[in-house]
Amino acid sequence: MRVLLIYPNITDYPIDISYGLASISASLKKGGHQVELADFTFSGKTKILDKKIERFKPHVAGIPVASNDFDFCLKIGKHLKEIARIPVIAGGYHTTLASEDILAENCFDIAVIGEGEGPFLKILERLEESGDQADLAGIPGIAYKSGSETVYNESACLNPDPDQLPFPDKGLFDYQRYIDLNRGLATFISSFGCPYQCTYCINKALMDKFGKKGFIRFKSIPYLMSEIENVMSAYRIRELEFYDDTFTLNRERLEEFCSLYPRHINLPFSINSRVDTIRDDEYPMLKAAGCKRISFGIECGDPDIRNTILGRNQSDEQIIKAFRLSKESGIETLSYNMIGIPGETDESIRRTISLNRICRPDYVAVSIFNAYKGTEIFEQCKMNGWLRYDRGLSYFQTSNVSHLIFSLRELKRMRDRFGYEVFRKESMKRALIDLVDKSFLKNRLYQNIRSILIRKGIKSYIR
Repeated sequence: MRVLLIYPNITDYPIDISYGLASISASLKKGGHQVELADFTFSGKTKILDKKIERFKPHVAGIPVASNDFDFCLKIGKHLKEIARIPVIAGGYHTTLASEDILAENCFDIAVIGEGEGPFLKILERLEESGDQADLAGIPGIAYKSGSETVYNESACLNPDPDQLPFPDKGLFDYQRYIDLNRGLATFISSFGCPYQCTYCINKALMDKFGKKGFIRFKSIPYLMSEIENVMSAYRIRELEFYDDTFTLNRERLEEFCSLYPRHINLPFSINSRVDTIRDDEYPMLKAAGCKRISFGIECGDPDIRNTILGRNQSDEQIIKAFRLSKESGIETLSYNMIGIPGETDESIRRTISLNRICRPDYVAVSIFNAYKGTEIFEQCKMNGWLRYDRGLSYFQTSNVSHLIFSLRELKRMRDRFGYEVFRKESMKRALIDLVDKSFLKNRLYQNIRSILIRKGIKSYIR
């Protein structure tokens, strides 16, 4: 069958491909189906769909729906139904955790609950056999419309062994364009799931839905090396970043990675970690393997908010030590921070800035708090009447939560000035660069110029 996958990407920054769509595409192509992409990353105009439908004439469309782009997905879905009478399959995190929202809309016909490679293939098999009115009963991991009713099939399992999946089909996208826009960076995921219980994170909700057993899954290191080599043979790249929630979960696997990576890949790479999952001797081991940067979540400098409200369970001392050991090992750091958290005050935000000044990260990333459906903190916000909107919005530009102290305008201003406040006592030049960067980061021309400067080796304190 001919399948049109749709990427409704409205993320401000960073600009990157959808790993999920790339993996779905690889599985569908392996199953003998034709796949093309309608990519809205570089243009939000629906005429992209018109051209694809006219030329490709798909039998089925698939679209991932996240909470922050739900309304845009709805716009795309409605337009799609106007120009093509084909089944539309929705997937993604919002679909998995709130499939009732999806199937309440006339433009979506089927919801994939969980990881979609297997269910998508089974849906296509039924459609090939019986056409648009195929009986979808018994396909695990989906919900669908049957007349006036919504049918929920048995919940799907997650992909048990990532090594059994084909490499993600990055060629589905204009991937070199993405790499060039991101300073020569190619991105990978080497593991799935996170065992921690942060109240604002989707992982806890997914673990509750699918169970703890088998939730954390790792690609084998030989498989990962082959996947990276496959991408290196097809694209011009300068460095790598691993999007794993916590790259340092498994000590034995980390040792194997640090041993094989320099021999097979030998490019600078960056990872995400937690300050309480990385041992002292792992910093020099990562540095020797080529690690350029480690990103840690500080989130909030007020321990009560960080640990009681957000469920991080990390002390100031652990955070400070992790940043210090990274710096001593010659590895750059990035700190993740949030503002606008329920219960946060002026003093809380000052403490977050102060903790960042002590940690001295090379880069700071700051988001505005949003409560995402399915998370524990969403239910708290809903119960207290704090929700302005029941779906998360852009976590760089706005919030779906009415803060008791700060207006949205104040939160946006504090977000834009956060890096300036962190850096100004150490270097005013560095602080001003960060201020300018946050002001213009939504501008695509600026993003292009920024990427070119970084690729040419000009030292940048902007992220």
